[in-house]
Amino acid sequence: EEQGWMTGIWNYLKAGVLPEDKDEARKMRIRSAKFVIVRNELFKRGISTPLLKCLTTPQVAYVVEEIHRGICGMHSGARSIATRILRAGYYWPTLKSDCQAYVQKCKECQQFGNTHRQSPEALHQMMLSWPFAQWGMDILGPFPPAKGQLKFLLVAIDYFTKWIEACPLAKITTKNVQNFTWKSIIGRFGILHSLVTDNVPKKNKTFKFFSPTFLFTLLKLI
Repeated sequence: EEQGWMTGIWNYLKAGVLPEDKDEARKMRIRSAKFVIVRNELFKRGISTPLLKCLTTPQVAYVVEEIHRGICGMHSGARSIATRILRAGYYWPTLKSDCQAYVQKCKECQQFGNTHRQSPEALHQMMLSWPFAQWGMDILGPFPPAKGQLKFLLVAIDYFTKWIEACPLAKITTKNVQNFTWKSIIGRFGILHSLVTDNVPKKNKTFKFFSPTFLFTLLKLI
């Protein structure tokens, strides 16, 4: 039977046959020390694991498919498949890469798996010339209500210094956001150059009304 990657190790352990090249022969001796033949089958020694049965290429294809989509298979990821194969007592040199390649070719995993499908895009560099000029603002929550029914957190961070300002709120309103901006940002660090927000729900009209009012007030101050 064709043994594939096991041929050189098998020949050395069984009959003492080594490659003619001295370097290759030395590598074969070192590599073969991790294997042993038991009842005419090749096994890999382990430090904290039992002997692992070495598989040929046809056996590899069957084992990976059975564990991934067999009777007890659940279309798990490549790392999980490799771990389950080792626990079952099997081994071959390209175990992890073969599992990764199989998962990538699985139609069900690619179609229904929880993977990131956004197309790649080059990163956009943001030029910041001075501290406290550009701020990012976002709303976190709702959290379990605290004293005073506080369950939201309004957070702002300066892009240059990474300085953070935060304020707990019971309700997200335009007035609360304006008060936070005036008191925690403009009142302490001066008029900012730009304010960046994202992931605002469509039903939340706070920023829709806040932005024009805030911009108009700044223009009057300037």
